[in-house]
Amino acid sequence: MTAKELIILLQELPPEIKVVIRGYEEGYNDIQQLKPLKLRKMIDAKWYYGEYTKTDTAYSIDAVDLYGENKKPEEI
Repeated sequence: MTAKELIILLQELPPEIKVVIRGYEEGYNDIQQLKPLKLRKMIDAKWYYGEYTKTDTAYSIDAVDLYGENKKPEEI
């Protein structure tokens, strides 16, 4: 999905609706920041891996990670 496609979909939602990402194993987290990164498509990726992996090669795709994590009070 591109930023343009995401913006179009987000504009259809109520402005107060919460936007989250999946947690590491279960549950959901708040999005805390947008992290820019470079990706490449993984050839023969297993179904349980993501379709892309981070890279610094010339043949990369610019992307943004909707980043969030669960910071327990004792870790803040």
